[in-house]
Amino acid sequence: MTSPPELECPICGRALARSGAAELACSGREHVFGQVHGLVDLRAGRGAAETCAPLRAAEFAPAFEAEARGEPYKLALERVLLGLGVVDSDRLMQVLGEGRGAWFPLLAAQPGEMLFVGNSLSGAIAALAQTGWRITVLDRSPERLRFGRYRNDDRYPGRTISLLAGDARRLPFPDSSFDVVVRESGFPGASPVFAHPLEEYRRVARGELVLIGNNRFGYKRSTGRRSIYRMPGPLEWIRDAVAPREGERSLLGWRRALHRPGFARPRAYALYPHSSDFTHVVALDGKLPSLTIGPKERRNRLKVLGRALGLFPVFTPSFLVLARRQDLPPAPPRIERMLDALSERLGEPRAELVHLVSTRGQSAVIHTQARGGGEAGAPGSWTLYVPFLPSTVARATRRHTALASVRKRFPWLPAPDALFLGEADGVLLACERRLPGGTAHRITGDRGKVARMLAEAAEHFGRLLVRATSPFSREDFEALVADRFALVASHAGDASTVAELARLRDEARERLVGRRMPRVFHHGDLRAKHVQIDEEDGSVRGYLDWSVSEDEFLPYLDLVHLVVHERKQEDRLTAGAAWRIVRDRRGLRAHERQALEKYRRAVELDDETASALEAIYPVFVAAMAERNWEYSRPRWLQRQFEMPVR
Repeated sequence: MTSPPELECPICGRALARSGAAELACSGREHVFGQVHGLVDLRAGRGAAETCAPLRAAEFAPAFEAEARGEPYKLALERVLLGLGVVDSDRLMQVLGEGRGAWFPLLAAQPGEMLFVGNSLSGAIAALAQTGWRITVLDRSPERLRFGRYRNDDRYPGRTISLLAGDARRLPFPDSSFDVVVRESGFPGASPVFAHPLEEYRRVARGELVLIGNNRFGYKRSTGRRSIYRMPGPLEWIRDAVAPREGERSLLGWRRALHRPGFARPRAYALYPHSSDFTHVVALDGKLPSLTIGPKERRNRLKVLGRALGLFPVFTPSFLVLARRQDLPPAPPRIERMLDALSERLGEPRAELVHLVSTRGQSAVIHTQARGGGEAGAPGSWTLYVPFLPSTVARATRRHTALASVRKRFPWLPAPDALFLGEADGVLLACERRLPGGTAHRITGDRGKVARMLAEAAEHFGRLLVRATSPFSREDFEALVADRFALVASHAGDASTVAELARLRDEARERLVGRRMPRVFHHGDLRAKHVQIDEEDGSVRGYLDWSVSEDEFLPYLDLVHLVVHERKQEDRLTAGAAWRIVRDRRGLRAHERQALEKYRRAVELDDETASALEAIYPVFVAAMAERNWEYSRPRWLQRQFEMPVR
């Protein structure tokens, strides 16, 4: 009998060895790659190899070349993103978003061995690794697996193993191999289709089984880009409901897929608004965690009526469904263990989960109340910030220390009390007092309430002085302004933008050096979602998220940022268009103008100095992002502010 040809692992290049009558397996470095039914030449792209959406195979090449040179993953990712168009780069960044793992505290199992089946680029893998899991990642794309391994080894060394799936119907693991098995689908056009049946996941799960996917009856669909959805017309909706194209199921269908002998009744959650881009995890079997409903949502009578009739589970776009083996002893979800540990540490009543939020900053935010109910701001009412990335770990620390500093230096300023920074049930988090009210984005468009919020913010931030007014020297400019121009230029990715930055820097130097201005405690990202207000009248209850704050920086920029973002939201403008309204001071509404003038009077900032700072506001925003993001977004300044500036 002729021996089969020798094949190579498509990831590490090691020879594939036979493992049974019809399967191939390969062990390379610390990883195990490949499980391919039959003699399939993966290098030729047949059999197990499939589309590597959201990219094409060649588009990964710059990253693999960077890996071969020993470069950090961050640089390789930025190189890949720069080589893509707007749509493809947006879709890749959406898949990579670590906030997708915000549901992790719903698991009851202690962190141990997990099998993750799906798109190996998924940011949920990174989040789960950060919270303690050792993860075997199963995918059908060699390119995705290699790129995902590059990320995981760079950020979470030793916590993941990559496995390439072929066309075998049986997984290459003994029964009950994993504490948790997760099957994540739902990325538009980028969810791999596996040959093995769902029964295989049940076979290898010794604890819990999690399925994530979309609703065949969902009222809207994701495009794979952040916050960009489409509403199918009646005929398209009927077609997708009758013949789903990417494995979508109804809630009943997802429950039935899990509800088998040996497993308890599944628990179901909505990932809202979509599994590829969700902000809230919402319980469908109980009241908590719930969806936050603001005034604008309450004005949508159709949505309000649908929820009142119990239609949210029927039409919500996406689900997470979880089942646990019946023969296991009872165990609470991890969130309960986390909250009990905090309760003991803080000496406060036992708390319960109210809202579970996935943030744009790739973290989880958890809001609680005392069990059985309680007011925000009372004992047991907390906000937990759980970071998923090295950069967000640093921000969690800054968030905590900045709040403590604010409370000590500016005790009159409304802000949460910092309660704890450390681990709870093995999860690193920052805990602060939860404030009553809602975030100010809920009152956008209600100009009376917005006017009060802006006026109070101008008053509060006009008092955060840390150094008296003095002439702004050339050395000050180099330290506080020029270095940020240099940082932004190094990531601009466009020659014309770099040239424009140089022009703006030189112009700013001429305008600012010698001017008199104070220094202030700088929030760094003051916008509506970071201002907690009384929804009845718009008065400020507190300023949230000080994770990118600075102890001493230039005045005025925080309030400009708040006004720009508020105008952007109300009129649905680009950041550049909203900024130009402030910069040119044409089209400003009375309450916006009054707030900016009130701040300038408070800190004695002359009009020319304020104008010079307004002119370079985009650079400060971009520098804040580059100092805190895990990686640079491609041509961000050009896309957000239309650099070169018109």
